[in-house]
Amino acid sequence: MPDRIRGKDNHYDKLYALMKVLREECPWDREQTLLSLRRYTLEEVHEVIEAIELADSTDDWQPLKNELGDLLIQVLFYSRIAEEAGKFNLADVIDALVEKMIYRHPHVFDDANPDDLTDQWNSLKDGEHSERTSLMDGIPPLPALKYAQKQQQRAARVGFDWTEASDVLAKMREELEELEFEVRNKSDIRRIEDEFGDVLFTLTNLARKLDLDAELCLMQTNRKFAGRFRDMEIIADSRDLSLAEMDLDALESLYTEAKNKSEPE
Repeated sequence: MPDRIRGKDNHYDKLYALMKVLREECPWDREQTLLSLRRYTLEEVHEVIEAIELADSTDDWQPLKNELGDLLIQVLFYSRIAEEAGKFNLADVIDALVEKMIYRHPHVFDDANPDDLTDQWNSLKDGEHSERTSLMDGIPPLPALKYAQKQQQRAARVGFDWTEASDVLAKMREELEELEFEVRNKSDIRRIEDEFGDVLFTLTNLARKLDLDAELCLMQTNRKFAGRFRDMEIIADSRDLSLAEMDLDALESLYTEAKNKSEPE
């Protein structure tokens, strides 16, 4: 039976046939909808990012190959559902992508020679969405840190931006002082939330000025903390210690030991 997939002449036909069979013959795949697939798509995107960083740091590319396949099947899934609804199919998705990339790369496919490729890209993208009435329109529902950076990038197009990263640092200190004031005065939770959000927004702006991706930075730190905490658990277990019974100073000391263990000499 698998030969009806493997026997196809090219990779496109294999993918198309695979998704068609799954939608027709697998009860779980048949039940999926546009909305039910969303959380799986988001998970796969994050797993691809982790696999990218693993490939870069360890030269182990196998997980990236696997995760890219998992992400690709999400595209196949949505395309198949759209085809069943009579809207478009996988070929239409590919054709639309090809035409969009040709349009957005006149310096490659035409005689354009822009001084700033980023400005050209943004200008062409804006032309595709001429119905927008605000620069804030059309930003996709990204995670909060990524969304903040997109907003800031849009505002920067008209000059509403800090000149230097040091300017943002000064603003960050100001926002931290305002947050500290509200915390010390035990203000209403809404005021504290508001000031805390301002601090995060300013930190995100600093990341942008330093040409960093705030979302990726936080994801990296999350993984780093998880690794160090696991090392803490291993060290504690080897000494018959219970983390829950240790005071904060002892926990801090153990975390420092785990940190030193994980950092290269």
